[in-house]
Amino acid sequence: MRKFIPYLILSIFIFVSLIIIFTKGNIYTGPEVFLPGYKYGVELEKVENENVKNFVRITKDFGDGSNVLIILHEKEGFFNKNSTEKLISLQNRLIDKDYIINILSPINLVKITGFSKSYYVSNGVLQKEILKDKNSHSLISSDGKYVILNLIFDPNVDARKYISEIENITKMYFEDFYLFGEPVIDSELFKELINQTYIYPIFMFILIVLFFYIQVRSFKVALLIVFTPIIAAIITMGLFFITERPLNTLTVMTISFLLIIGSGYGLHYYNAFHRLENIEETRKHISRPILFSMLTTVAGFMSFLFVEIEAFRELGILVSIGLIITVILVFTIGEHFLKNLNSTKKPSSLGVKYLGNKIAIISLIIFLFIGSISPFLIKNISVKSDMVSYFSKKSKISIAYNLMENVFNFREPIYVVLEKDSPFLATDNIKIKEIKNALLENELISSVDFPDDIPLPILYNYSKSTPSLKYFISSRNKIRLVINLTTKGYYNVETVKKFVDSIVSKEGYRYYIAGSALIWNDINKNVRNTQIKSLSFAAILIFIMVLIIFRKIRSTLSVMIPIFFTTIMNFVFMSIFNIKLDISTSITSSILMGLVIDYSIHLASEEKRIGDPKKTVINVGPPILANGLGLILGFSVLLFSSLKLFQSISILLILGIGIGLYFTLIIQPFLLKKRR
Repeated sequence: MRKFIPYLILSIFIFVSLIIIFTKGNIYTGPEVFLPGYKYGVELEKVENENVKNFVRITKDFGDGSNVLIILHEKEGFFNKNSTEKLISLQNRLIDKDYIINILSPINLVKITGFSKSYYVSNGVLQKEILKDKNSHSLISSDGKYVILNLIFDPNVDARKYISEIENITKMYFEDFYLFGEPVIDSELFKELINQTYIYPIFMFILIVLFFYIQVRSFKVALLIVFTPIIAAIITMGLFFITERPLNTLTVMTISFLLIIGSGYGLHYYNAFHRLENIEETRKHISRPILFSMLTTVAGFMSFLFVEIEAFRELGILVSIGLIITVILVFTIGEHFLKNLNSTKKPSSLGVKYLGNKIAIISLIIFLFIGSISPFLIKNISVKSDMVSYFSKKSKISIAYNLMENVFNFREPIYVVLEKDSPFLATDNIKIKEIKNALLENELISSVDFPDDIPLPILYNYSKSTPSLKYFISSRNKIRLVINLTTKGYYNVETVKKFVDSIVSKEGYRYYIAGSALIWNDINKNVRNTQIKSLSFAAILIFIMVLIIFRKIRSTLSVMIPIFFTTIMNFVFMSIFNIKLDISTSITSSILMGLVIDYSIHLASEEKRIGDPKKTVINVGPPILANGLGLILGFSVLLFSSLKLFQSISILLILGIGIGLYFTLIIQPFLLKKRR
């Protein structure tokens, strides 16, 4: 009866974890999780970041929340009765929704003639005269065929929840349209993260089981090997969700990482068991390499603890806990099952053999040459991350972005809020016009929106009854200018901010500048720092662990060489395939370090045991190759993701693992031989 107690305890853990996952599991897609100093559950204004504080401040000052842009297209243009009527009907339908507090569009763009207020719609038709108004450039294209409805949401609602409803309403009036804005991106991102959590792991599981079956030649064994990390992933997610924290864009990959990486430990154990034909001998000889392989992989992930971004730290902790649980299960439940399976079929060698010194030397020379020229390639890697870059070029988000860039010549705005101790006067209009004209001289700025042709005291009075003017007016002594950035301006927003400072500061107003572009700029700067820190700490931790295993500097260095070249090649591939260094791709180097060192440890440990590099390749090469190809198959599922974010990670990990396998199985035996 006692022998069933561990299984009963494990079953209870799994059952409770599943209940926690389905009752408390949640996913959050907000970009602020990548800001240094951000902590989940802490109010944004308490984050020690000036741009975040200003972003929160402008929301409170003007009482508006998220923005969603509806980009509408009519082949015949909008200067006709039919198109104008549809536009008016759509706008009226949307403004009736409680969650929308304002809409900026060509329909309600105000025209001031003397002291009278009117609009650019006459006799039910939008007039071409609107194109002469500089404030219309961000609302209607120069040919009149594209129009933007800028929906401003109530700050107290989650705009993402209403994206589907807005799409359905728009479909009732227009066939050709696209939605753009952070809530839209959040909505699409959320759908894909659900797939990453619940759908992709199923296909990964099937592919890995089928391939492991080819190597171990036993379907039961292949299932057992892959089920072990799945159980670990379930328990890990249960432990995480009990803290009532959500998964984010980064930590949502935990399940995939555990499934793909954790399956290798059971594979190595089973191959060793068949080779040594004794459970005690197997435990004696394979426990050390498996344990240290797990610890070095954990070191790669735990290096994220040394960076300031909470999302990275959470990913490192979750994967590390899951891998530790996986190894415990392999040496307890897994060992018991393997011992009683009585599989007589010998695992396949997969054709692995030592290819000789000549090929090893030629390969090493090629790697050394690539390494010598890598600095010239690596310097071209772009550090430009934003939420649009998450999506592939064919996605609706990217198409909408291209329309914003090519048709309206702006990406998204930043805001300059001007304040005075006393009310703004008509004389302030002159200063504001000067500010606008000076800003428009910069090629990084597409347009500046503010109705400066209306005397400010009158503008304030009009804003009480005109929502489109209310957007620019907070009070008698607080207004905002909307600065629309070009794509180049978006990616050089720090330069734009300094330029704006130099212009506005001359006029004597108190002011602050806000916008999500400034927040993403801070995130990009921290991604670069994160890459350097995580790589450095991963290399140091892995070196210390390998030195503990082999106790000699020369042996340690020979084991570390594959991860050195794998890391270099990772950046070379980023340069060749024009993959940006962003939030997602910045984690691949540290992960590859932890993965590839596993192969080196298994190879070097076996070589240390038998003293023959050639025979070592024959003994442990098959499980190393099977493990590596299983990883490649698992990560290949992400190639079919609609998110470029996951596609880029997949490409880099597949290529990196391939390089690591090649170096370990072909070059490292030669290096171990020379070391002796």
